[in-house]
Amino acid sequence: MQKTQRKLSDAIIDEVLITGTANIGPADLKIIKSVAAEYVRDIFRRLREHGYDENTMMLYITGGGGCLVRNFYRFNADRVKFVEDICAAAKGYEYLAEAQIKAEARI
Repeated sequence: MQKTQRKLSDAIIDEVLITGTANIGPADLKIIKSVAAEYVRDIFRRLREHGYDENTMMLYITGGGGCLVRNFYRFNADRVKFVEDICAAAKGYEYLAEAQIKAEARI
């Protein structure tokens, strides 16, 4: 709102974030894309602060954030993999919970 001086609908913003585009004016599209790109750059800055190295590590992205990276960040496709399974995070937590239960049962 600060940059457009009016409220854009959440549906339009979501469409841009998910697909990288929408049927809106070029100025509004540019603003949304700019804000999204800045957000994703900040995520990668924080990852690097925590030891992530794009040149030596593989990055696996799960969940909805993948569309942000795919649409608004330049990445090496050989080093970044997108897990498309929408249940991946839940499956991972289930696996960890089962492993913890098995470990506790051995004690």
